[in-house]
Amino acid sequence: MLIIGEKLNSSIPSVRQFINDKNTAAVQDLALRQVAAGADYLDLNTAQGDELVNMEWLVRAVQEVTDVPICLDSTSAVALRKGLETVKGDKSKVIVNSISLENNRLEEVLPLVLEYQCPVIALTLNDRGIPKTAVERIQLTEQIVEILTKKHYDLTKLYIDPLVLPQAVSHSNATMFFQCLTEVKRLFQVKTVSGLSNISFNTPKRKVINRQFLTFCMAYGMDAAILDPLDRQIMTSVLTNDFLLGNDRFGKKYLKSFRRLEF
Repeated sequence: MLIIGEKLNSSIPSVRQFINDKNTAAVQDLALRQVAAGADYLDLNTAQGDELVNMEWLVRAVQEVTDVPICLDSTSAVALRKGLETVKGDKSKVIVNSISLENNRLEEVLPLVLEYQCPVIALTLNDRGIPKTAVERIQLTEQIVEILTKKHYDLTKLYIDPLVLPQAVSHSNATMFFQCLTEVKRLFQVKTVSGLSNISFNTPKRKVINRQFLTFCMAYGMDAAILDPLDRQIMTSVLTNDFLLGNDRFGKKYLKSFRRLEF
């Protein structure tokens, strides 16, 4: 499973302070600790604050200490372009998070994705909001795939996020999400991704719920997750699940972590 480290997000008060203060040491330490913990990508979000200035600064600060690829996380096409222009090295490795079927997002962000031919996370969301049923979300996925196919986009770079909602709101939200994962893989053969924290919103012991939710998601074929790699227990779940699902040939990663006493 591809791990996208979620910690460099300005919605986190302490991180927002680091970014606003231009605290290079703190930001770089957080980046390096996520990489050391197993992050394959680092998600960068500067939405809370002067987004353009902060996006450029954050990309530069992170890339000074690591060459792990970046996931640019913004609803603003201008901020995403600034991030892409700032990234050094192969820009086609940058994940754009995200596009959707909202008219303004599709019109403004999709051209960037096509220009740089980079991976993209696509949300099952339109101007009417998040659909209430799995069938409707699959229909939006079909529309996204059709649009990208007509634009000659490489669908192997597409990650569909069916948008999990809190289990506390509806007892069917988790199972509906699992259904979406199954159907997206079966019908379109594209990758899937999700953040984990929404599922546990407004419930106690959120990390426990997040870990169990991740296990189910991986069993249903999810390819990537936006999560906290500094949570040792959730990373242990990733390693163990990959081993049991046959994604870790001969358990090499599992055994390597065990020998390092990372469990």
